[in-house]
Amino acid sequence: MPLKELNRTLLASGKHLELLQIELQWGKIYDAVSRVGNKNAVAWLLRHTQNQSYILIEQYRYPLKQRVLELVAWVIDKPWMSIIDILKEEVREETGYTQIWNIEFLSQTSGSAGALCETTSVYDIEIGWPKWIQDLWDMEDIQVFEIPYSDFNTFLTSKMKEWLIIDPKVCMAIYMTLNKINKIL
Repeated sequence: MPLKELNRTLLASGKHLELLQIELQWGKIYDAVSRVGNKNAVAWLLRHTQNQSYILIEQYRYPLKQRVLELVAWVIDKPWMSIIDILKEEVREETGYTQIWNIEFLSQTSGSAGALCETTSVYDIEIGWPKWIQDLWDMEDIQVFEIPYSDFNTFLTSKMKEWLIIDPKVCMAIYMTLNKINKIL
């Protein structure tokens, strides 16, 4: 049973985030970060089933001051667009792939359940050719990796040896699709 919220104090606010102090029953006080407007996020594990590979991205994340291996993701901040339209736009912009099918919901997760009010819905997506040849946004500085299923552990180990941060959603989504992939191999 959830604790009853007694008081919510806004400590600081920016363009995208706000810092809250939340007082719960029995004297519990939490500091929490929330997106302005309570926006949640979506993330997609892209699988190129014809090539039997994952598509992951690596990009610089300023708050961490280093590059992160991630799924394609987006904060839901365009209420006029459907999740599918956002998916197609983001996948094309961040990876160049334009064919998308078999969209399957995997799970919901949080970046830090103890501090963030945001949830992320994670999906498994199959993609295919053609790949649109494009220049990825210079601002995002994205590197796209296509990793064969059979080489994923080696790839992940090499990235960890580089001290690259691995977004936990990558591992969660891979784990949740292993059964499907094992049936493919």
